[in-house]
Amino acid sequence: MRKFAFGQWLKAAFGREALAPEFATTQMQWVEIAVISFGAIALAWWAMPDDPTLTRQGFPWLWLAPMLVALRYGVLPSLLSGSVLVANVWLAWQLGRLSGGVPEASLFGGGLMVLICGEFSDVWRDRNNRMEEAYLYMSERLSRLTKRHLLLNLSHDRLEQEMLARPGTLRDALARLRALSMDAQPEEPMPGATGLLQLLSQYVSIESAQIYLLEPKGASYVLGQSIARLGEPVALSSDDELLQLVLEKGGLAHIASPEVSLHRHTSQLVVAPLVAGDCELVGVLSVTRMPFFSLTDENLQMMLVMLGYFADNLRSASGVANIQQRLQDIPYLFAQELARLLRLHQRVSLTSHMMVMHFAGPRSKEIPAEFLRIKRGLDLYWQTVSEHVPVLVVLMPFASSAAKDGFFIRIEAWLQSRFQGDFESLKIQVQVIDFDAQDPLAELAHAVGRS
Repeated sequence: MRKFAFGQWLKAAFGREALAPEFATTQMQWVEIAVISFGAIALAWWAMPDDPTLTRQGFPWLWLAPMLVALRYGVLPSLLSGSVLVANVWLAWQLGRLSGGVPEASLFGGGLMVLICGEFSDVWRDRNNRMEEAYLYMSERLSRLTKRHLLLNLSHDRLEQEMLARPGTLRDALARLRALSMDAQPEEPMPGATGLLQLLSQYVSIESAQIYLLEPKGASYVLGQSIARLGEPVALSSDDELLQLVLEKGGLAHIASPEVSLHRHTSQLVVAPLVAGDCELVGVLSVTRMPFFSLTDENLQMMLVMLGYFADNLRSASGVANIQQRLQDIPYLFAQELARLLRLHQRVSLTSHMMVMHFAGPRSKEIPAEFLRIKRGLDLYWQTVSEHVPVLVVLMPFASSAAKDGFFIRIEAWLQSRFQGDFESLKIQVQVIDFDAQDPLAELAHAVGRS
């Protein structure tokens, strides 16, 4: 038992996460840089006081310290670490510990090696951040598609039953949820939360419930303030068993769950998370009272979907509202994706493109209809009219200039094979909007005649 505990302590103290944690505060980073730099020099003075710069050892061992700093933190911290080694050489020279004089070639070569390692670290750190943001975007979109697929199944499989038992279909509920997110007051902690509870009372038959915010704390969350309530609910405690299950698994928990103990240390019937599309917990709903016959898998599933849809719309409501205010006839899903891409471009410079095509030729109605059948899975399309001319807008997420040119070439080849013409002969005017070079929203409004 003692040997096992010592092994666990040794792993915790000297493991990868302890020596090189993935996330560290700025203060800890500078402490680590100072420890590596001065620790290497102190070790050299202690081991070989007659050669503290290790110039007579056949290999510049001390330069490993700034090289490690460069690979982990980049150019600037490595230069600071290298300057400590230069100061060490100057000190050894002043004390007469350098028999052959100042090793200028060694200092120049070591500094060049540190700069190269630092530049390598900066480039790959930037690329890793871009890939991580792209991965998060794709995961978020996959999550939204999964939720919409679930909504489609619920809406079609139970349409007849919902029309008899509820005031409207699931589509009506989602449309009202979307309107809540768009019309709510932005100064509220969670705009539209009260309206959400009223909708849940109509569609899921809850009688007493409360919505709480969740506050991040380390890798988990803690219960925050109550922001909306329906009826006279019992307050949710931070040690509630259903709440702990929600925070642990990220899914809905109710008193009939197999994970709930027989003692049931809870005063709630249901605790459900509000999960945005990027798997971020926004808040929790605690239900104190609801009819017994309403506590069914279908109702609970519908409750979870409505909460997730509300949280997802809440995250993007402000950006979508700005876009729809400028482009009033733009589809909501198109505006939602455009708002996310604009936010990603501003935060991490992930480039995207839009292609606006005006069809002014004699086959102006046939070509867009055929074009929509060959669209790529990741792209989004908006078909509109500008000055009585059909317009098709193609949003290409994360498309580089090369991808945009390849798309243009494929469309031109498709026009040649399908309609025996090109952009000029078929009178198709194409405008490309680059997120890096232009204001995408302003250019789009001008291109579709909404400026």
